[in-house]
Amino acid sequence: MNILLKIQYDGTDFFGSQIQPLGRTVQGELETALSSLMSEKISTVFSGRTDSGVHAHEQSVNFHVSSPMIPPDKIYHPLNRLLPYDIYAISSELSDDDFNARFNAKSRTYRYFLRENHDLFRKKYSLLYPFDIDIDKMNDTAKLFIGKKDFQSFCSSHAEVNNYICHISDLHFFRHDDEIVMEISSDRFLQNMVRIIVSVFLELNSNKIRKEDILDIFEKKDRRYSPKTISPSGLFLWKVEY
Repeated sequence: MNILLKIQYDGTDFFGSQIQPLGRTVQGELETALSSLMSEKISTVFSGRTDSGVHAHEQSVNFHVSSPMIPPDKIYHPLNRLLPYDIYAISSELSDDDFNARFNAKSRTYRYFLRENHDLFRKKYSLLYPFDIDIDKMNDTAKLFIGKKDFQSFCSSHAEVNNYICHISDLHFFRHDDEIVMEISSDRFLQNMVRIIVSVFLELNSNKIRKEDILDIFEKKDRRYSPKTISPSGLFLWKVEY
């Protein structure tokens, strides 16, 4: 059986989602809990990796199990009793045998949260930015990122990829209470890509760079020409579409 599982997690205390020999990871904790629940070794496939400190509002995961004693749509209930406090299973269901959470994903959406006010209890989930944000200016400039483009200037210089082409279908900013949210959807994301793009927009907002400078950053295809990578605290993998 192939099971599709949807989970949430607080990325604060994880060294990212992908399992690794050293450091606590979401995949490592999830596989430990699933293996215990299913009484067999379970390997999972995530829709995509998230970096250290990045959260997930909805992450899609699939795994194969030989003969579960629990109905597929009920698995998430007992699983939550075995998961640590910072991972929560939202749902589970039976999927096609050839379904792959990573390769079948058509679009992934991230949100980055910026708050205007100091709030101790939101430090892990939004970035303090106590300045006015010109949303109209941001949304007008966001059009530069829409479409299939080379994002080499907007990803980690250590990214291990064959190409830097991503197709961004949507990028916009909106206000929610005292927060400004950037939402971005793409067929794929490169390492640190969203956090670097947020940093570009904050520099634009503070008039450190112009709209024309962003076009030049695209043309350079060199990480050294884009701003620093911003904190992961306000970044959430929001949803995955198939």
